[in-house]
Amino acid sequence: MHWGRTFRSCIPRHPALALALLAALLLDSPRSASAQSETEPLVPRDPRTLTLRVPPLQSVNEEELLRVTVQVEGAHGPTRVFADGLPPGALWDEPSRTLTFQPDFIQGGWRHEVSFTATDGHATAQARMTIAVRDTVRPPEPRILQREELPGALRLTLEQPTDAWLDSPGYAGRTFPAVVTVPLAATAGYPMPVAVRLHGVGNWPPAPQVVTNQFLIEPSDPNLTYWWGYSESLPKGPVLEGAVPPYTARRVLALLEWVLRSYPGADPERVFVEGDSMGGAGALTLGLLDARHFAGVFARHAQPVARAHRPWRLAQLSSLWGMPEEEVADANGLGVWSRLDMTRALRDEPGARSQFLILEHGKDDPIIHFGAVVHPSTLTGASFYEVLQAQHLGHIAVWDEGGHVEPDPWLGSRWWDRGWNPRTDPRTFLRRDQAFPAFSHSSWDGHPGTGGNGRQPWRNDSGYAGDPKVPGDTGWDGDVAGMLNRSLRWDATALVDTTRRFVLPLRAVLGPGVTDTPVVDVTPRRVQRFRCLPGEHIRWSFGTARGTVTAASDGSVTVPRLHLGADWLPLVLERERG
Repeated sequence: MHWGRTFRSCIPRHPALALALLAALLLDSPRSASAQSETEPLVPRDPRTLTLRVPPLQSVNEEELLRVTVQVEGAHGPTRVFADGLPPGALWDEPSRTLTFQPDFIQGGWRHEVSFTATDGHATAQARMTIAVRDTVRPPEPRILQREELPGALRLTLEQPTDAWLDSPGYAGRTFPAVVTVPLAATAGYPMPVAVRLHGVGNWPPAPQVVTNQFLIEPSDPNLTYWWGYSESLPKGPVLEGAVPPYTARRVLALLEWVLRSYPGADPERVFVEGDSMGGAGALTLGLLDARHFAGVFARHAQPVARAHRPWRLAQLSSLWGMPEEEVADANGLGVWSRLDMTRALRDEPGARSQFLILEHGKDDPIIHFGAVVHPSTLTGASFYEVLQAQHLGHIAVWDEGGHVEPDPWLGSRWWDRGWNPRTDPRTFLRRDQAFPAFSHSSWDGHPGTGGNGRQPWRNDSGYAGDPKVPGDTGWDGDVAGMLNRSLRWDATALVDTTRRFVLPLRAVLGPGVTDTPVVDVTPRRVQRFRCLPGEHIRWSFGTARGTVTAASDGSVTVPRLHLGADWLPLVLERERG
């Protein structure tokens, strides 16, 4: 019954009944003024509730940009909005509440469920969005030419045909060789890591290896493009007439996609890229510029700044890319020589800053001399080592008096990694979908030096390198052999990464007779949920030490001067407000 309509209809016909009804309403109504004054205060009520407005489904083509802005309604005060389950390569900008995602050509055919949570300190709202990536770029798949059964593994010899996406139009249709080794024990229930191994100059074809604990992908770069690409005008036109797309890098990623789709036992969260010399430069390039696909990078004797190659290598690469001063644009409009300056990548690209690097160089290397990591880039004004430390990025770096292929005359080959590897360690390990601590400015760091010590003259092609077979004759100053962050560990099995709290145990490995413990800055990287706003205040504790730090402009949080001991101790980060 609608009382208003009943009351109005009674007035002209039955005045007495109308008055009785009016009295009943005034006396019995629970919302009368007298009833309110006795049972509850007169407080205005806001009928709004906290609500997230998110489109349920967004579809996007490969290589196209998707931009979605989330709307919040009914908030009472400052409101945080967190995003979880982002596709690899997607970015969430909380200040503008905007998700951006440009899937590359090997991300098509997948659907990603992204969860959003909004909280204003009083109420919480949640919403979901599905991102569907259409498979719109389809280069030709590799063809298996030979299958070779090895103990516990299957070695596949492949040929990789090209089209105008994997090759310049004038070259499209040719084939490149590749080798993939499949561990027979890998299954969807027991996945294994994937190693993408990039060869150096003159190191193809690879020698057969029995690999049973990981997938091994070995592509080829016979044209010595340093695993990047070449002008789209080749072979007929001048280099300056076209852009320089990353054709070679695309072929590597296409092989990776084929392995991940063909073998459910290949773990996409544990893909590593590695290489030596030209392969090391390629590992840095792919690992930093295509960081969304890799959990870590292992680069030996790598030149991280393309402009700093020795003169004859610059001449060879200029035939593919144009001269450094000409700065022919790549496929995205940036000059290719600037694109391939990894100090710029670490400075400018969020994906690169989320990567973990393991580096090895030799002070008596005459081919990729030690200036590769200690001399400043002419573009950024900082050396590779300096950028790693200043930007608080994840890295382990080692150097010794070895040459390009010769081991250190005193320490031997790979003296620094015996017994530990973050790919295989059961406690300190790397995954693409899991945070790790970036250590910087450790009191245990060696001193790599920056120039000469007077023992050798400067040479444009070999720097201050001495004879790698003669101990102590290097012309580079600083420690003859040393390490950055090599003895620092984290317990990835005990990681807590939520929107409100981040916990990660840390410790240092103390060798025999070592009594002093390191003091080091720690920056969580590749954080999945504990993302911070620029300028946000974060409480931290580490044993009895505690304090507050302010998030940097990119949202990263660095806790300075932690004293690590031999025992595990959790670093705890918490927000000052919900």
